[in-house]
Amino acid sequence: MTAVVVAAVTGGLLWLFLAWSGRPDAPVRIDAVKTAFGVGAGAGGVFALWLATRRQRTLELQLAETTRVAGVTERDLEERRVTELYTKAVEQLGSDKAPVRLGGLYALERLGQDNPKQRQTIVNVLCAYLRMPFDGPKEGIRGADAVQRKQKPSDYDAAELQVRLAAQELLRTHLRRDDPAFWPGMSIDLQRAALVDFRLSDCHVRAADFSHARFVGAVHMQKTTFDQRVGFYGTEFAALANFDRSAFDGGAFFSWAQFRGVARFARTSSIGGLRFHHTRFEAEAVFERSKHEFDLDQTYFARESDRPHNNGEAAGH
Repeated sequence: MTAVVVAAVTGGLLWLFLAWSGRPDAPVRIDAVKTAFGVGAGAGGVFALWLATRRQRTLELQLAETTRVAGVTERDLEERRVTELYTKAVEQLGSDKAPVRLGGLYALERLGQDNPKQRQTIVNVLCAYLRMPFDGPKEGIRGADAVQRKQKPSDYDAAELQVRLAAQELLRTHLRRDDPAFWPGMSIDLQRAALVDFRLSDCHVRAADFSHARFVGAVHMQKTTFDQRVGFYGTEFAALANFDRSAFDGGAFFSWAQFRGVARFARTSSIGGLRFHHTRFEAEAVFERSKHEFDLDQTYFARESDRPHNNGEAAGH
């Protein structure tokens, strides 16, 4: 189109140049023709530039749309892949074979490691698995005291116990703030769970609820930070419960809990205080150098000298 316009203008200007070449005022007219020719050529160039720019813009828009569609397609494929992996792993957890259930746990962990947006969902699944009914050992399995050695694996499902210990360890690994695999901002819900030799030391948890849980064996939650109020309402601690140096930034409820072994809260701190309504401490309770407001309404201490004041020191210290 541009070439046709330019050719037509050029032909017209040449015809005028030949027609006027014999006239007295030819020089003036020829100069005018030259000027017109220059203007025409410039106009043709501007028109050609405009067309090229428009064509380039069209190509850019087409490329952007193609890229957008490709990105949407890729995200859809990735989400579908994640969904399929998640579904398969959860199905493995329902298997009647312990090795398959273990495989499902580790498949979920890998999925969470590669997909941060899925981590809280995966933590929820691990917690849900631990909340499933389990008739486990009556004592902890770590250690070699005589009482523990008397337990027989036939007294409980030893294979299922190994799966549950693996789930507990996965939680601990991804909640430890100094672990390269740390998942920040996680919340855990272990209400009514049966937990064996539970460890959650050096961890950082956004929110947690252990209400009515049953801890078999020693519990270690030293130097752990809980950002929000923690629930231990009606929880049963069968052996040592060690919370030394932990921070309950939102406070904690231990109302109606039972501590059958030593309970340690040395050098702990909180902003919201600790509630021990109707709580029973059936062995030694240690609160030295802890910083809390204590609510000890109808709290039972096997050793009355262990009862803390609101400055954190026990009465006999």
